[in-house]
Amino acid sequence: MPYSQTGYPSVDRPWMKFYNVKDTSEDNAQVRKCLYSYLKDENWDHLEETALYYFGKKISYSSLFKRIDKTAEAFSALGVVDGDMVSLCVVSMPETAYCCFALNKLGSVCNIIEPRTNANRIVELIKKSQSKVLVIVDVILKKLRDRLDETGVETVIIIPISESMPFIKKKLYDVTKSQYNSRISCNKHIMNWADFQKKSGNSVNCVGFKKKRPAVIIYTGGTTGVPKGAILSNEGIVSLAVQSKYVVPRLYEGKRFLGIMPPFIAYGFVFGLFIPLCAGLELVMIPNFSPKLFPELMVKYKPNHVVGVPSFFEDFVNSKASQKIDLSFLMCAITGGDQLTESTENKINEFFLSHNCKYRIMKGYGMTELGSAVTFSHTNESNKPGSVGIPIPCSNMKVLDQQTGKELKYNEVGELCITSDSIMLEYFNNPSETAKAKILHDDGKYWIHSGDIGYISEEGLCYIKGRIKRMIIRPDGHNVWPSNIEDVICMHPAVAACAVVGRAPEKTVNGKVPTAFIVNKPNQKKSQELLSDIEKFTKIHLGERDTASLYVFIDELPLTDIGKVDYQKLETIAI
Repeated sequence: MPYSQTGYPSVDRPWMKFYNVKDTSEDNAQVRKCLYSYLKDENWDHLEETALYYFGKKISYSSLFKRIDKTAEAFSALGVVDGDMVSLCVVSMPETAYCCFALNKLGSVCNIIEPRTNANRIVELIKKSQSKVLVIVDVILKKLRDRLDETGVETVIIIPISESMPFIKKKLYDVTKSQYNSRISCNKHIMNWADFQKKSGNSVNCVGFKKKRPAVIIYTGGTTGVPKGAILSNEGIVSLAVQSKYVVPRLYEGKRFLGIMPPFIAYGFVFGLFIPLCAGLELVMIPNFSPKLFPELMVKYKPNHVVGVPSFFEDFVNSKASQKIDLSFLMCAITGGDQLTESTENKINEFFLSHNCKYRIMKGYGMTELGSAVTFSHTNESNKPGSVGIPIPCSNMKVLDQQTGKELKYNEVGELCITSDSIMLEYFNNPSETAKAKILHDDGKYWIHSGDIGYISEEGLCYIKGRIKRMIIRPDGHNVWPSNIEDVICMHPAVAACAVVGRAPEKTVNGKVPTAFIVNKPNQKKSQELLSDIEKFTKIHLGERDTASLYVFIDELPLTDIGKVDYQKLETIAI
């Protein structure tokens, strides 16, 4: 029977019946730790087991903590103290872990910037942070070498991507690809990682826990403007690690975790770096990940656990390299960060089952402003196709009417709002945008207004219909949800993938035309007849005004650097 008392999800919290959570006093005590302390306390009993695996080199938990402590001493020697910001423009590599947790030990804030960002934006984000120290990976040195004077930093530390590689691989890489010897034009104090490590000496104590102490700044996408830096606290991130024991229990049973999500996004930092290490796993670090490498990496490393975005798993099940793989090693495959159509989800689950994986793909939903995932499908009952699971115990969720702002009841569609122990402190130096996203409600709690449209079922499962900004208003004023069209088109037997965007109409100035970009299956020839058949198929399942007005074949959907569908690019593609 549905669990319902008032009819309002945020009051009833029907999802709690899926959890075995009674006494949270121990959880509350654990949350009152900084990242460094929590990570260390979770791993004291298996220090000789492998923590990091990098191009064949294994680094034990004992070595991990020794190198974190040494790095903290080196930062301290440079004058970095509690409250300082240090900018990191890095990828997934052991030195990234050393820096992040060493700075956390000192009480400093990691300002993590995506290396693929253009030079102007990188310089701007460093300047705004007023960092004294900048840490960069050598592959972006060429882009920044003549701009370092503009950053305002005093010291620049350059990490060769080969620093932790085994000896022979390191030598080969340094000869063929290292960027460290590129000409540098600046007046800053420049040092490589090895010289920086020599500055360690005097031991430093952990500053300990302080409520609302910032831990990291993670930037939102910023595809249409300047990215906003979400300041995440120690207790917020640690709360997600504590909750992971309830929502991803299998994570603590396996051993190898394939780390393909980058550390400069919340999903990658929290669920791709911090939580795997807190779970005592062997984290395989991939610094130069490309979505096309995913099938090869799965075959090569045979991980027990992996997190990614839907396009990674779609590529995996369609890849020739995957067809003969035995997936009996896979215990926990998690997707988030983008919408997964129900037909694609079923296809992935069928592939898993036919290749000896006992488990279905698990979905989650989250935001940078919430430290990453706040819903999860951790059991078969909470893992229904089309849903993104249920709120985790430390989170709550409601759906608001877009016009009135009032809370809606079960199965009513509106804007999703979330409150959580992991909620950001604020956007860095941006009070106006903070006020728009983080809003104080009548219950005395701050809620994030997500900009996502969806609903909550009487069972407590959350369903996402799309972004408010992705809603298409046709020239006749009718509202169209792209996700509805995508779900139906992907059900057609000839379709491999689909994305729907609104494009400016030719004959009117108002509204947009829903346009479906379709990737056909390899055994299906592109033809006008096939497009017509797909169009007819769609109209059978949807109302005439709720379908696309234009259907176009495309070889592959364009993706962002982290594997999400690039809808903005689709809007500009010539037809």
